[in-house]
Amino acid sequence: MAFDLRSLKKMEFSAAPVKVLGERVLVLVKLRPGAEQPDYVAVRSSIAPDLFSAEMTVGDLKRLEADPAVESVALSRQLPTIS
Repeated sequence: MAFDLRSLKKMEFSAAPVKVLGERVLVLVKLRPGAEQPDYVAVRSSIAPDLFSAEMTVGDLKRLEADPAVESVALSRQLPTIS
């Protein structure tokens, strides 16, 4: 059964292509001020105290949606290749 990402209220969308790794997605997670990074998320890179990238399954996005520490989630966009 397919999961409709647009059903997630904290999800931000863009027209740019997103990075998908098999059944996993790359996301950017923005936390509410003063919130701690959730311990159930494998952080790929910390960008700022309240912003980090992570790789997870689409099903894990539901858990972020319900987490009061999370302000928003954005699917990581694929950047153009620089030659």
